[in-house]
Amino acid sequence: MKTKERILFKALELFNDHGLKDVTLRQIASSLEMSQGNLNYHFKTKAEIVSQLYFALVEKMDYEMNKISHDKPLLSFLYESAQVSMSILFQYRFITRDLYHLLGSDKTLKKHYLQLQQVRKQQYVLLFENLTHQGLMREEELEGEYERLYKRMNILGDNWVNAADFFNKEDASKVDYYHALLFEVIYPYLTKQGKKQYLDLFN
Repeated sequence: MKTKERILFKALELFNDHGLKDVTLRQIASSLEMSQGNLNYHFKTKAEIVSQLYFALVEKMDYEMNKISHDKPLLSFLYESAQVSMSILFQYRFITRDLYHLLGSDKTLKKHYLQLQQVRKQQYVLLFENLTHQGLMREEELEGEYERLYKRMNILGDNWVNAADFFNKEDASKVDYYHALLFEVIYPYLTKQGKKQYLDLFN
């Protein structure tokens, strides 16, 4: 493993374990048994490390999402993509724990995140439209209802790690528990046929 990769790997571990605010460059260097000068040769600031890890998260998310077969039934695709997404977010959980502070202090990351959210919203709204056309979701009863459904799912997706830290200390069960909790948000919008497919996913 190259030095830069070792630094990122160790920084991710420390940020996840101790929180972004409480980890210094000196601590990262010390954990790697290297001088801070050597670390600063690769990363001059902690913000540079955080930025690299943020884009590593995005790249991993895109890679894993592209591996999911689009030939799956739409509900299965939605179920699996949510599970993959939450598993990756847990691997980079320091980012979601301090997401809004992190974005507020880095204009580049904020701009990228907002653009990414626009793309994700379009993808999910299209997915909801396709589920409706297939008779798995009911028609909208309120104007813009499914766009707001996406926003609720997005808020839950961005903040579930903090809730998991507070209410559930068993790391091994966090992702599965909160994935089921998040995915259940869609259940009231499903038709009878959609609800049957939903229940089949859990059986």
